[in-house]
Amino acid sequence: MTRILEFIVAAIIVFALAVIIGLALPSSGHIERSVEISHNGRHIADMLSNFRRFPEWGVVRMLDSKTQFTLEGPNYGNGAKINWTSAKPSPGNGSFEIADKQGDTSIVWKVANAWKGENKRYTITLEPQKNGRITKVSWAYDVDYGWDLVARYSGLYINGDPATHIQMNLASLQQQMAAIPNVDYTPYEVFVADVPAQPQLVVATSAPRSLDDVAAATDKALQEIHAVMKKQNLTAVGPRYTTTVEWGDENYVFDVGLPVSSATLKIDGKDYTIGPAVPPSVADQAATEEGAEPAEPAPGQIDRKGNLVVAGPVVARNGYTGKALVTTWMGSPAGLPLTRLALKAYAMSMGYRFNENTNRYFDVMLTDPATVADDEQQFKVYLPISDDVAANEPAAQPAETPAPAPAQ
Repeated sequence: MTRILEFIVAAIIVFALAVIIGLALPSSGHIERSVEISHNGRHIADMLSNFRRFPEWGVVRMLDSKTQFTLEGPNYGNGAKINWTSAKPSPGNGSFEIADKQGDTSIVWKVANAWKGENKRYTITLEPQKNGRITKVSWAYDVDYGWDLVARYSGLYINGDPATHIQMNLASLQQQMAAIPNVDYTPYEVFVADVPAQPQLVVATSAPRSLDDVAAATDKALQEIHAVMKKQNLTAVGPRYTTTVEWGDENYVFDVGLPVSSATLKIDGKDYTIGPAVPPSVADQAATEEGAEPAEPAPGQIDRKGNLVVAGPVVARNGYTGKALVTTWMGSPAGLPLTRLALKAYAMSMGYRFNENTNRYFDVMLTDPATVADDEQQFKVYLPISDDVAANEPAAQPAETPAPAPAQ
């Protein structure tokens, strides 16, 4: 009996000591890690202010590749939220929600997961370093334990999972940012546009990377298009499109297109309807590669890119239809390549999905080069995206769009 009493007294003493020590432990926890990223601070802030691409780079997917994600709330900024479910204890189930965004300097994420404590949050601060060429990213975790003594004891291990997760997030973020063009897109207003399908006559061309050579190749392509339009009794119903195929070190490969007034053509006495370009199937391409060199398609046939051949180099197809990021460039055409890179950087930072090899950049010339100086030209530049998001492009101003050039 004495031994039992001694055991009970010892247990009470141990429990009392545990309570006393627990009360002496901090009622909150803080851990912070940092890394320097050689990139534009706006890009980093935008990347951390939306969760579209978080499943690709965040620590959650690293811990369990089968994690399921869902997005809630707005796409960007305060209220944007990502939920995840996982069969593994780590990461388990949880969510992040953007609670407070202060410009390009700090972002706060609410943290909901199995970690002990309340009011759990990540605070990510961005500090420009070395004339703005490098950004110091500090990622902190804060938690309140209150009077939960078990939670206070868990704070002794705050350098475990929370610190490890932060370090993994920072390393992955650093790699993710390295893939984004370091082009400042703050001078551009970027919108989401709904691009309607338009039947177009198109000529594929190329030129050395100089303004004069590109302009000469464009003029020649337009002359060929206008000649076909005249024979087909068509008129242009909008400004010209330029689709970038390849921006090489020395040469620029591109398509010149004009939207036309009808989707119906007559080729060699037969009626044809302009539709979307439908490239040959993989099976057809394989059969062609095994056989002899294919002959050039004749008018009325479909070329290897899926375009309807009309006459000579002129083909017909519907222009891109769907969602696109769009911005306006005013100035010399020499600024268009940088504008395209700015759109790409914006898309990657904001988490929009695109494939520039299948749905390429295109720009629309809004001014007439015959009457407007080269450094005052105006263009709309588009980057097609695959996200199903609401369009917010301002209504067009028809008065600013010049009448199409007359057929030659």
